[in-house]
Amino acid sequence: MRALVKRAANVASVLAIIWGACFLMTLPFGVSDLGFSLIFATVLTAAIVVLVGVGKLFKRGWDALKGR
Repeated sequence: MRALVKRAANVASVLAIIWGACFLMTLPFGVSDLGFSLIFATVLTAAIVVLVGVGKLFKRGWDALKGR
């Protein structure tokens, strides 16, 4: 149980760092519209997480094919 909580905390901290970086990147463009920056940073973070997940799946599949 402790390992699961520790893993969840690690994932949450990485997501917070990615979201914060995306928010800081979009902040100069949305100074007049903070809502835009918040939404865009969230969408950008979700896209990064999905792309990384798909990349890991492809890598796992490629390694399985090479192992045969």
